[in-house]
Amino acid sequence: MLSTEWSDNGQPKIVVDGIRVDMQALKSIQHRCLPEVCRGAPNCCSRYQIHVGEKELETIVGFLPLVEKYTASIGNDLEYENVFDAVGNGCFIIDADENEQCVFAYTTAAEETLCSLHSAAIDLDLSPLDVKPKCCSIWPLTLSDGPEPELSVDPKFTSFPCNRKKSAPEGIDSGIQETIRIYFGESFLSELLVKAGC
Repeated sequence: MLSTEWSDNGQPKIVVDGIRVDMQALKSIQHRCLPEVCRGAPNCCSRYQIHVGEKELETIVGFLPLVEKYTASIGNDLEYENVFDAVGNGCFIIDADENEQCVFAYTTAAEETLCSLHSAAIDLDLSPLDVKPKCCSIWPLTLSDGPEPELSVDPKFTSFPCNRKKSAPEGIDSGIQETIRIYFGESFLSELLVKAGC
């Protein structure tokens, strides 16, 4: 269901399916996921602490034998490194290597940084959304936790070559629309575009 709330500064806050949407942030960014532009540049598999809940952790653990094909450092004869650090309240952080890159990231012969969870899902004809952490699937978007979640944009988005700040924040970029469509569904995106007048 779609509704509009009003923020403290009098700007409308769009709410779709119980999620508040920061339209100003969504309209401010252009995004294209092109692994080739990350060669030698910062990428979304580094510089972040990836938080997962217990359900996401269980899913990832089930894929460890499959991701070893891409990231051999994770396992050795089914004796897997502990790649998660508990931080409390059923939340865990995925480990990073000495270069601050997620342990599930790997580099191809073409020097593209990819996700072994994503690749393993594709190998099995599964949606990567069923395997990867939520925060990775929607990046550069963010979705806060809690009773009133808010969909917004990572404030560091301009640090990465796949994102650009739009000169005129009108409409939602097609790359951002595609991320929303894939993760939240066509009906969520359609209602959001109608409400936002896009």
